[in-house]
Amino acid sequence: MYCDVDGNPTPEIQWWYAETNRVDSFKQLWDGARKRRVSINTAYGANGVSVLGIRRLTLEDSGTYECRASNDPKRNDLRQNPATTWIRAQATISVLRSEWSLSCST
Repeated sequence: MYCDVDGNPTPEIQWWYAETNRVDSFKQLWDGARKRRVSINTAYGANGVSVLGIRRLTLEDSGTYECRASNDPKRNDLRQNPATTWIRAQATISVLRSEWSLSCST
């Protein structure tokens, strides 16, 4: 997920997550969270840019993700739900023999 913020001074970016149907229980995400499956790469310059990645997605990763930006010590912030595209596995394949073939069509 991608987050780009602009402000003066440049806002600090944080990522937050709430489980499905529990939007009142947001928890902050950090680089290396969830058994090192979460990666957060952030760069600050004239603006702030942050990318949140989650490897090996599972159903437990379902929920609401927010990019929060703040440049005020009193924590006035802007919350934005990033645009996401979830791609679900289309098939599970088990190889039972040493030779196999798979045909796909669109």
